[in-house]
Amino acid sequence: MTRQELADAVNVQVYRMSGEITTIDDNHIGKWERGDIRWPAARYRAALRALLDVATDADLGFRRSRGRCNSGDVDRKTFLKTTLGLGAGATVMTGGSAPTGHADELAVTVAGATQHYRRMESTVSSQHLAPAVEGHLRLATEVVQGKLRNPTGFGVLSEVAGLSAWLAADRGDTATARRRYTDSIRYAESAQHPLLVSYMIASLGYYAVEIGDLHQGLTLLGRAASYLDDRTSPPARAWLSSLCAVGHAAVGDHASTTKALRTAETLADREPGEAQWPWMFAFTSAKVARYQSSALARLGDVTGARSAYHAVVSDITAPKARALAQVEHAHLLAITGYTDEACTLACEALATGKQYASERIVTKVRTLRRELPPRSGQADVLDDDLIGLYGEGQA
Repeated sequence: MTRQELADAVNVQVYRMSGEITTIDDNHIGKWERGDIRWPAARYRAALRALLDVATDADLGFRRSRGRCNSGDVDRKTFLKTTLGLGAGATVMTGGSAPTGHADELAVTVAGATQHYRRMESTVSSQHLAPAVEGHLRLATEVVQGKLRNPTGFGVLSEVAGLSAWLAADRGDTATARRRYTDSIRYAESAQHPLLVSYMIASLGYYAVEIGDLHQGLTLLGRAASYLDDRTSPPARAWLSSLCAVGHAAVGDHASTTKALRTAETLADREPGEAQWPWMFAFTSAKVARYQSSALARLGDVTGARSAYHAVVSDITAPKARALAQVEHAHLLAITGYTDEACTLACEALATGKQYASERIVTKVRTLRRELPPRSGQADVLDDDLIGLYGEGQA
């Protein structure tokens, strides 16, 4: 049995047991073997126990250490023998499974492509990625309408539509972004998955705040919060609280901003570990600091925003995310008189926006330029870079 075969089987088993769609691959299995991920999430350990017909995590080679609660020791010999041995094939679903198994596999396959596109988004031009995602959305729509008209299928479709919305927003296509986000919410509701509904509504709400529709955005963020409660995972609530903090800051609500940030900080690292679907990456205190920087900048808290920005910027490795953080911080520098520093950051962000054809980044830089003095040394450099857009097909 290969690592990829095991990964596919785990994805299907997780769905069978919890209704959650996961898309681990052979690389993920390798991380378990090497101990890069020392104590896999509970859903994966449960799936492995069921697939391999063992009673305990120790039988898989996973043992909790006496240190942090989310770490453990991997007995690589036991793991390899158990998970990749010949006996595993007897319990894993194969092509001869029942029709329900075929449907499960189809859902995981379609969702897997979506996950790969989502991973590519931060480092690939939206203009190049969008056609592939739109084609995938058409295919997913046909598959769900024809073969997967069930909560799982609509959950898969919601995720694809949400990605399409994100890419449209990055290209500056506001109408398409709103339409796709609305579609993703409708599909999530058909999936009967409250967390997914909340995720999509919150994504639309944050986008509304980002483009200046502040009150509409806050209304949507409040609606998203109504789907969550104390049983919802702490990282999910931390993420939503972070978005709400930026929304409250945008309308100048200091008290609500502070409360939301405190909530996010408290919850972010309460359950450290792997990301929970529909998130691609774990939401940690470092990510809270990213939103904190944005929120405090909107409130004009120069000291707090600068501290948060410098604490987190080195950890932002995705080029587009880093550029967005740079231009937001440049806005703060501009309004507090640090014109040259603001222009330097704006030039760096604009270079990334041009490289990845991100109209979202370019638009933010243009907006920043209107807030700067008409003439200054660094502003002239930024002007030259902006003028260059008109000769590079990104006006």
